[in-house]
Amino acid sequence: MLVAVAVLCAVVAISVALSLKHNEGHLIYAIDDPYIHMAIARNVAEHGVWGVTRYGFTSSSSSLLWTLLLSLVYLLFGVGESAPLILNILSAIGACGLIYALLQRHRVPPWLTLGALLSIIFFSPWPSLVFCGQEHILHGLLTIWFVSLAAALLSGDGQTRLRFSALLLLAALVVMARYEGLFAVLVVGGLFAARRRWVPALAVVAAGCLPVVTYGMISAAKGWYFLPNPILLKGNIPDVSSVKGLVYLLGYSGYLQLTQNPHMLMLLLAGLVALHYQLRNREGLWRESTVVNAVFVAATGLHMQFARAGWFYRYEAYLVGLGVFALTLALKDWLEQGRHTRMARQELVRYLPLALMSILVVAPLGVRGIKSFRAIPQATGNIYQQQYQMGLFLREFYQGRVVAANDVGAINYLADIRCVDLWGLASLEVAKAMRARRYDTASIDELVGSKQAEIAVLYDAWFQREDIGGWPSHWLRVGQWGMPDNLVCCEDTISFYAVDESEVEPLIDNLRRFGPRLPEVVVQSGMYMDRESVD
Repeated sequence: MLVAVAVLCAVVAISVALSLKHNEGHLIYAIDDPYIHMAIARNVAEHGVWGVTRYGFTSSSSSLLWTLLLSLVYLLFGVGESAPLILNILSAIGACGLIYALLQRHRVPPWLTLGALLSIIFFSPWPSLVFCGQEHILHGLLTIWFVSLAAALLSGDGQTRLRFSALLLLAALVVMARYEGLFAVLVVGGLFAARRRWVPALAVVAAGCLPVVTYGMISAAKGWYFLPNPILLKGNIPDVSSVKGLVYLLGYSGYLQLTQNPHMLMLLLAGLVALHYQLRNREGLWRESTVVNAVFVAATGLHMQFARAGWFYRYEAYLVGLGVFALTLALKDWLEQGRHTRMARQELVRYLPLALMSILVVAPLGVRGIKSFRAIPQATGNIYQQQYQMGLFLREFYQGRVVAANDVGAINYLADIRCVDLWGLASLEVAKAMRARRYDTASIDELVGSKQAEIAVLYDAWFQREDIGGWPSHWLRVGQWGMPDNLVCCEDTISFYAVDESEVEPLIDNLRRFGPRLPEVVVQSGMYMDRESVD
């Protein structure tokens, strides 16, 4: 455990140093989303408002637990950009301790324990998740803890009222960490039902659903949707009213996700092979290691069908950790069984499939881990050169004013603006238009006009899609900021628009005044630069 923690801290320290050097000494996260949590937490701590802005409630977070933790930290210690980083490092160290304790309980040998810990750290991959600034490491910790305790109780090991109460608490926390936690909760509830333990089955599912229902009622009372907007707008929820949606619901979506994410395909296949051998032994049907693997396999299937994978290694990170943990327990049982059998020369053949499977699983996960580490400076640089600069610009020139934008994290954390979110995460009217499939140029113009926005900061390509039709023709593009080597931002160029003609000259003046402070690699262009060259 100490070796694993030391390696983790060393890699994170190196990543922090590289990122700070790359971003002029600023601590920057690798995507814009953590700044949404930070903005909400800031408004909770300073204004008592659960919202991206301090001007009203917004249902913009699908991780209730993480946002609450950040809010508590901000209340106790003040608002700071390092809070998500510190929370993630503490979560990673805690996860190492938990996994070590669980593996020791199963008498996993030290060499295999160290291999499992390092594999989870770099395959998940935790160093990159630290720079995601979100709940993914904490979610992985809670998932492994919940599944392990459920497996112990299902196997009949030490059932007490206190341990079952702990299981119910973990069921609620794992869903509060991320709504995808419901997949593991539903599988565990189903396994309790398979053992004809109906009351525990219902209790576990009810505990997992409690945070969803509670928050949903609060959100609905505020006039918002029952589910958070990120789930409704970014989730992998099929439209069952169409034939295509029904095909996706019947498994095609999961098939596509697995083919696009070979690391998850190989990990799932390894879990299925291990589960096949575990279930061949009738005595091991309800063995803890078998239950853990069964939950991993079923939860992975549900996740790949109804949620998403990818986007800077984070969505499926909890499944990678759970899968490595489950396979470690299965391997330990398999090795113990081998010790009690006669190891004749022909018996060595049974190791060949294991070796091949190990290579097939480790290769895509290893490549993914290496790429993720190398991507940290570049990803944080992208956010610093684009979203962070947008936030600094708006803080200086548009405090308290209405701004339309499509990336709303950093700009709302850094600046106090009245934000119209053109992607719907923080604006209910936009989300309604998108879900009703009437989000087009006319509706954008109407929504932005009704809020009296002065400027818009957006990606051109997002709104030039055929289903939207582009931005309103009377908006005037005053300037653009472009950056090289884009990895995590949706576009490498952000555009500034004056929504009304009267805002053209002020926006030109503001961009010209701020321009010299941009990082040197940012390429400035547009009307304000043309005007400057003429002057």
